Amino acid sequence: MEGQTCLGHARNSGITMLIKEQTDLHRSMTETALNDLCRFIHDAQKERGAAALFLRSQGSDFSEFLENQFYITDRSAVALGALPKKQSANIEPLLSAVHYLGARRKYIVSRLIDPAEAHVFYTREIIAPAIDIVQELAVFDPANNPARVSAFMSFMQWKEHVGRQRALGGYLLQNAGALSEARGLLDYIIAKQQAYERMFLSLCDEDTRVMVKALYEEHSAFQKVRTLNQALEQSTGARLLEAFDANQWFELFTEKMDRLYEIGQVLLKDMMRDAVTAPPEAKPEPEAKPQAGRAPEVISGTGDAHFERLSLLPLFAGIRPELLKDIMKFSRVHHYDKGAMIFMQGEQALRFYIVLSGWVKLYKGNVDGQESILQIVKSGDAMLETAIFSNALLPVNAQAIENTQLLSIPASIMREKLQGDQVLAMNMMSCIADRSQAMMTQFEQLTLKSVTQRVGRFLLNEMLDHGERTLNFKLPYDKSLIAGYLGMKPETFSRALQTLKEQGIDIDRNEIHLPDVFALCNYCDMETAARCERHETPECPNPDV
Repeated sequence: MEGQTCLGHARNSGITMLIKEQTDLHRSMTETALNDLCRFIHDAQKERGAAALFLRSQGSDFSEFLENQFYITDRSAVALGALPKKQSANIEPLLSAVHYLGARRKYIVSRLIDPAEAHVFYTREIIAPAIDIVQELAVFDPANNPARVSAFMSFMQWKEHVGRQRALGGYLLQNAGALSEARGLLDYIIAKQQAYERMFLSLCDEDTRVMVKALYEEHSAFQKVRTLNQALEQSTGARLLEAFDANQWFELFTEKMDRLYEIGQVLLKDMMRDAVTAPPEAKPEPEAKPQAGRAPEVISGTGDAHFERLSLLPLFAGIRPELLKDIMKFSRVHHYDKGAMIFMQGEQALRFYIVLSGWVKLYKGNVDGQESILQIVKSGDAMLETAIFSNALLPVNAQAIENTQLLSIPASIMREKLQGDQVLAMNMMSCIADRSQAMMTQFEQLTLKSVTQRVGRFLLNEMLDHGERTLNFKLPYDKSLIAGYLGMKPETFSRALQTLKEQGIDIDRNEIHLPDVFALCNYCDMETAARCERHETPECPNPDV
């Protein structure tokens, strides 16, 4: 009997050792894959910057450097063939894009595309998908601590936006008027740099913060880029750009990018070596002038103040508490100041957003600065649900039109959870159906309804949002935004308000005062009626709607 007990212990010990060996092997393979991807991303970022500046000079500069960089990038791309394809559906498309990279380079060498097109190609088809795979491999390793993963991915995005500014020099330095033309994109990239830097510093441990700040002091490129960006935010930016030639621009940003790559290697080793141990409590990095938003708020589990709030949202209604808790482990709450850009059209859909408070404008713009507002998203709404399914590019820009709080979830996490939970998948389908119906209604309003009917319906829905017996309420945001959303000019919107005023509806700046609860019922339609408690009752003045 005693011998059987010893044999059982030995067998269990052997199984435990085998599991540990398999786990160590898996983690070693994951670390190798992440190292290979980060090396390739760094080389592709450098190739992107060199290509943009080569095209800026019409081929007179960076020709030899670019040819050499092609070789370096190809050499690091060889290792991508060993990536664990079963762990990410995005690896095969990336390998396919890399396979055709040589053909795209011919267009660059022949100068058949401009610097902006080269920038978009490298960013969309090569670098963004590779960063997305890094996120998936890191997130889906169960031994990795979510806070460390979030810190690492924030760092990767910080570095990427520094790289995008390096490549943007190929456009900015092309002609004297380029700064004004690229102002929106430049401001956005700089704001994102600052936001991801703050995010990273708020999530990493104290030792890492000390290491990063030491690099700030040791390498002048960090301070020079900071000074440059501050000048670009001011009227002195154009004059400062004139002092740069292509080589100076490239060398400055390359020095910073190389130092950031070194930091990334340390972060990756720390994440893989000490994955099970949670980092010390992080404190937000102070920032004198917030741009894209404050440091993210880390949320965790069912004890978190956000849990009950999130469980009441339509997307998460009725799902298992353990599932919501698991999603929350990888989620962050971001705070955006009024006017801050959240994302821009053409970026990879790496994260899924839900508005917790405030308002977000989804719009398209053109080079003349004109905007077409497609949606105004309010508290409780998700943004661009369909984009996360196919790893698609974001089709619109998003901007906070009031101080806004967003829940941010990695798209890869949402895809995995949707595949594994029927209730969550049905909720998502319901949200997409509601959004589709809202878009159809909006299209109907813009094409079939008069200006006064559109404004009246908008006010009726606002009244219902404030409570169906409400007689006094405020317009939710600026009149110019409401006008844009309703497909009219601000002066047309003002005339429509005057028409409503003549019908007895008192309008004082942004305050609306109704004579009675039925004052706007003439502007009711089928979708609005479904929200009203008086519909299909004797009180309803429009029973045929």
